[in-house]
Formats: sequence, structure tokens, C-alpha cells
Amino acid sequence: HSKSQSLLGRVQSLLRSVSRAVDLIMTHFGSSRDPEEKMRLGNSSCSPTIAGLVLEHLCPAIQNILEDGLRDHKLDFIIGQRRNHSWNVVEISTRIDVTPSRSAAS
Repeated sequence: HSKSQSLLGRVQSLLRSVSRAVDLIMTHFGSSRDPEEKMRLGNSSCSPTIAGLVLEHLCPAIQNILEDGLRDHKLDFIIGQRRNHSWNVVEISTRIDVTPSRSAAS
């Protein structure tokens, strides 16, 4: 029972950190109603604050969630077990599918 409470507490803590980061970012964008100003607020060249909010709060919170649910190792058919990292998830999720689509004629 205490093991499930410990897991629940850890998950709640992870989610709270994401929620805090999102709240900070929403507050940043909420400082203006003007759509053009909101665009500037989201551009790190014009508003370095957004870069800090994302890099110092949101990214670490998401990384902690990824690492919490990530298995320590993954099975690789060529080299056997290899260490899993949160960057593997990022690389796979941003990979572009380069498989050619079938043409209507085929």
C-alpha cells in the first residue's frame, strides 16, 4: 500500500512541476492581449524571458517525466542491451518518416 502511495506522490510531484512551468508560461503570455505582442513574447530573440521559462522550467519537468517512465535498458538486436536515455525518446518522436508515398497510378 505504501509503495503505491509513494508512486502516486512521485507522479503528483512530476505533474505539479509541469503545471507550474505551464502556469509561468501562461502568465508570461497573459501580460498582453495584442496578438502581435503575443508573437513577440513567444520569440526568444525579442523576449529572452520565454527562453528561460521553457529551458529552465518546462524542459526539465518534461525530461523528469520521460526519465521516470523510461526503462533503464532497451534490447538492441545487434549489440544486445543498451542504455536508454530521454534523448532517445526525443530523437524518435521528431524523426521524419521518409518512406515514399504510393502514387495513385500504382
